[in-house]
Amino acid sequence: MTTPNFSTSNRPTNRHVGQPIERFEDHALLTGRGRFIDDLGVKPGTLYAAVLRSPHAHARLNSINSEKAAQLPGVRAIITRDDVKQWSAPFVVGVKSPMECWSMAIEKVRYVGEPVAVVVAESRYIAEDALDLIEVEYEALPAIVDVVRASETNTVVLHDAVGNNVVSDRSFRYGDPASAFAGAAGARGTNS
Repeated sequence: MTTPNFSTSNRPTNRHVGQPIERFEDHALLTGRGRFIDDLGVKPGTLYAAVLRSPHAHARLNSINSEKAAQLPGVRAIITRDDVKQWSAPFVVGVKSPMECWSMAIEKVRYVGEPVAVVVAESRYIAEDALDLIEVEYEALPAIVDVVRASETNTVVLHDAVGNNVVSDRSFRYGDPASAFAGAAGARGTNS
């Protein structure tokens, strides 16, 4: 077996690798003069958004009622699945399966924390208070957290149009891997 040569003459010449680099931001941070995004001023009239997220890993969205939230003073808009379907299109997916991925849950939620509605309001606090007034009726569905069980044929399906949870099953082969590995194994045996 051959041992690689790591002598200093073979190392790449890079003046930064392995060298201490002076940090210029430390002085401002340590003296209290550092600035963060939250330190920047907010223009008058800026609106705030809060996202209502699903507490379920898998559930059908039977209804979303945002009427009470819309009546809260300071709420400017509430965006739900109906708005998303009207104003946008599903994201482009890199597979040929008939599945749609949207910016928020449309017919059902597929993971804990998936967005269900967005409130836009005059303050962060009003937006968050309005979230509590949105009534969502979920129909909880079984959730599968094991990837092997999820890929079995008789299991709960996340994307109904696909028919199963395997949205892409492809393999690639270049040349003759069996011969290449058999040849490498033989060469290894002669070098040891």
